[in-house]
Amino acid sequence: MTNVLEEIVESNKWRENEFTKFKLNSENVDSELWCRMCVPMIYAHWEGFVVSALKIVITHLNTLELISENTSTNLLVLAFSEKYKTLSGKQSFGQRVSFTNEFKSLLKDSIKITTKINTKSNLNKAVLEELCATFNFNFQSFNSDFLQHIDRLVNIRNSIAHGENSFVINQENIENYITAVRHSIDTLSTEIKDFLDNQKYLLVSASEAES
Repeated sequence: MTNVLEEIVESNKWRENEFTKFKLNSENVDSELWCRMCVPMIYAHWEGFVVSALKIVITHLNTLELISENTSTNLLVLAFSEKYKTLSGKQSFGQRVSFTNEFKSLLKDSIKITTKINTKSNLNKAVLEELCATFNFNFQSFNSDFLQHIDRLVNIRNSIAHGENSFVINQENIENYITAVRHSIDTLSTEIKDFLDNQKYLLVSASEAES
């Protein structure tokens, strides 16, 4: 498990240098323009870390060759997510039979979880909560004030992307967004460690088995 956490840290340590640059504005770019430029980049680091970290976790889980009957139901839903799409719309009886046979076959084999992380390109509080539910992370461990800053970061980033110019952003805002992202990254890292240490990817986790 330590190797997984080390890989997450090593793969993302460069982000800290970027945050420092955002704070400094060493080229003395016009302050208002600089702050507007920093918003989408800070968001990109937030989403980038979450996607990168969860991909590393999933890659590790796939090496364990987990079987369906022992795997957390939430992770099974993630593993079979593409198959569920075939249930949309109207199906003939034959199509339902085909789906059921394929699903039974999937349950017999070791599962493979897709490494595609769906952030909906808007990794706000609601999307983060959904991801936490999928991976059995404790969403309540995230600081609500920092998540409010991230929600505002997402909203402003979306407005900038659509050419809106109504938000006035200053250096204090930028520092608040960076602090919120840093803190939330640390919290997610802690949750990932707990997830792996206590084998929360199993239907009965290690902590539950001991109780």
